[in-house]
Amino acid sequence: MKASKKFIVENELIMNPDTLQQQLSRLITEKGILEGLILEYEYGKGKLQHAHIIPDSFILNDETSGQFKAGYELNEFSLCAAIDYTAKDAMTIQFKIDQIGQEITLTGEQRNERFDEL
Repeated sequence: MKASKKFIVENELIMNPDTLQQQLSRLITEKGILEGLILEYEYGKGKLQHAHIIPDSFILNDETSGQFKAGYELNEFSLCAAIDYTAKDAMTIQFKIDQIGQEITLTGEQRNERFDEL
């Protein structure tokens, strides 16, 4: 299953390739959407920290779609189980912009379901 998030843009996006990356980065990080998408993918694996869009990873497929990479850290700590680690990871995220409805859809990577989650 792929994690996916949709959100409405309150102000009109300026569909200019030179500024689109900055606009999307600001919207995704300010609204906490990036963290939500990663948490849905990494459910139950620990505390999410330092989620960010990796610089120079933004690729436009056409005027309304593309992809970028998000970097993040997962931290798990359990005194009882003697667990304390931090792992860095990254995810490729696809985006699609509906200019008429001013809606943006973000789709993360394929997540394989584990038997203990069923």
